[in-house]
Amino acid sequence: MTRTNKGFISLCISLLTLVLIFNGCEDPGSVGNNFIEEPVVVYDTLSLDNVTSENYSGYSGNFGFTAIGSYSDQTFGDIEAMSLMKPIREPSIPDSLGIDGNNFSFKLELQLDSTNTYGDTLSVSEFSIYEVTSLWRGNSHRIDTDVTYDNTTEIGSFTIGQEKNIIVNLDDAWKDKYATYLNNEDANADSLYRYEFLGLVIVPTGNTNKISFPRNDSRFLILTEDQSDTVAVSLSSFAYNLDRSNVNQSPTNTSLHSTIEELMKINFPLAQIRENHQSSNILRADLVLYEDTNTLSSSLPVNHSRPNVNFVSLSFGVSSDEVYEYQIRQPNFTGSRVSDGPYFKADITTYLNNILYGQEERDEMVIGIGSNSGIIRSTLLHNESASTELRPKLIITSIVNEDN
Repeated sequence: MTRTNKGFISLCISLLTLVLIFNGCEDPGSVGNNFIEEPVVVYDTLSLDNVTSENYSGYSGNFGFTAIGSYSDQTFGDIEAMSLMKPIREPSIPDSLGIDGNNFSFKLELQLDSTNTYGDTLSVSEFSIYEVTSLWRGNSHRIDTDVTYDNTTEIGSFTIGQEKNIIVNLDDAWKDKYATYLNNEDANADSLYRYEFLGLVIVPTGNTNKISFPRNDSRFLILTEDQSDTVAVSLSSFAYNLDRSNVNQSPTNTSLHSTIEELMKINFPLAQIRENHQSSNILRADLVLYEDTNTLSSSLPVNHSRPNVNFVSLSFGVSSDEVYEYQIRQPNFTGSRVSDGPYFKADITTYLNNILYGQEERDEMVIGIGSNSGIIRSTLLHNESASTELRPKLIITSIVNEDN
């Protein structure tokens, strides 16, 4: 017999021995897992009918972006945004450039967001620049803060087509005014600059049909007399005002705006939840909010766009500092857009468990898309007046045993 055959026979004997061992260990009375209680997953859907809306004026200053332009949105109304900007007083100017007094030219460079345009993306928008005549502060500025400006003297003008970088020549008289503060070495120079030099405002004019978003790295430019050298002058403060009118909205919908002009408020029926689920073994609780995608898409012409909304924020209702809570502060929960359906879904399991097994008594949840980015975003949610299948819903997933 060859060495190979001997090895093969040895392997077969070993495998046969293992099979006999396992067969000998098997319990002849075993009938598998038929006597194990298998849990059953139960889905309980609660339609939420106590839904109202809230309205506030959001912050709009010193964010990542500001806004300029106007657009007539068939759903969200006629929107106009004007932006305020102010340069820092003391930019770093090398002595070697020989800039002294007002022997320089002054320009404004706008860096526009390359991913977001609100409105007709192929249109050309027109703007005029004027001097602001009222005091404003970026950190506390809101979209409806009262702003005055001198519209009798234009400081500059420009248009925006498809370009993402705009450089605007500014009027020499305004540059000379800035130079007096630039060269002021008095102890109170900063205070005088803060309260007397109020910056400029960019106002949409003409047939503007889109809103663009300058980034916070936009800046002013000081150029030497021969235009050979440039000094960047950062923004000390910037903000925008937003005016919205002629909104065309169905009573079955609630708008959500990043500027928190409108929010949805849901009152949860705590007593009903406790009565129905006090003994439930909760796996998950989801708040489902349906978006009116038909209206959103049908009201947007070809080559027109709105900045996307992929998340909604869920915050417990508060009675003070609402604007800060709903726009700036981190929400209690976040809902994400579901890719295979026209709705947002938020996991609020901890909230439900606290209702059932804790001391949770807060029944108000405010839904929004509050944002401190500065980009203007809006969407539509079906509310309590919509058909039953489209109303906000609480879906509770729990398990029960088959013999219960």
